Order: sequence, then C-alpha cells, then structure tokens
Amino acid sequence: MIRDRMDPDLDRLAAALLEVDGAADVLAGRSPLSWLTEADGAADVTWVFDQAPVSVAPTRNVVGHVQVCSADPAAPWVPEVAADAGTDPADLLVIGRLFVRPMKHERNIARYLLTECVKRIAARGRAAVLDPDGLALVPTALWQRLGFSASTAVPVLLP
Repeated sequence: MIRDRMDPDLDRLAAALLEVDGAADVLAGRSPLSWLTEADGAADVTWVFDQAPVSVAPTRNVVGHVQVCSADPAAPWVPEVAADAGTDPADLLVIGRLFVRPMKHERNIARYLLTECVKRIAARGRAAVLDPDGLALVPTALWQRLGFSASTAVPVLLP
C-alpha cells in the first residue's frame, strides 16, 4: 500500500536505495539520506510503498519511494521542457526519487507508484515531468508505457 513517508522510514529507504542498480551513479557522492530528502521543501507529496497492511505506523516492510514536487525554476532543463510542453514552468510537477528495492514484483510496485503520481498530477491539470536526477533508476519501458514523451530534454506527460 502507498502511504506518506515518515522520518522512521528513511534508514530503511536508504538501505533499499543502495541495493538498486545504478544508485551509485545517481547518488554521485551524496549520501542516500541527503538524496532522499534534498527536495522535501518543495514536495507536494512523498510516498512510500509499504508491504504491510497498516498505515498508522512505519513498518519494516517499506520497499519503494516516490516524491512529487514543484519544478525548480533554476534547473537548466525547466525552461526548455516547459516551452516544449507549451506550458508555464510553474505548471510542471516533477516525479522523482522513484525507486523500488530489487525484488520479485519491483516493476509492478514502481508502475503503481508512478501511476498514482500521474493521477494526482492530472487531477490538478498540470504537466508531469520525470526528474532527471534519478531517472536512471526508473525503467525506460515503464515511463514510455505510461505515455511519457522522450522527445523533450526530460520525459514529460502533458495533462
């Protein structure tokens, strides 16, 4: 189940992130905890996938993570993507920090997390963009299957 991330989840998420192929390249010298939390101030929502059927307390079963936040207007790719999408940079919502610990159903969990983010963004009439900082952790086939375009600087899905 998806639930809001809690501070006690961070250590488990950091450990799970280190198990993901490509994580070392994405982290580029940053600690997993700093990478997980560096966009928290701009976050609209930060979710985890918890395999336990409870939502009131963190569990030891957190296996996935995703965050939706406003696009940083200072990011070099934002003006180009907004122009290509025909939208204002303020209307871009970025899906980032998406990863799932390697396991049997990791792609299904990643698809579920990404789909729920897309629904949330679409309900607001905004354009969804995949964060280039961490895009290597998201299987290309997954975001292409959901309709994200690879014809812009970063993958974008228009409302």
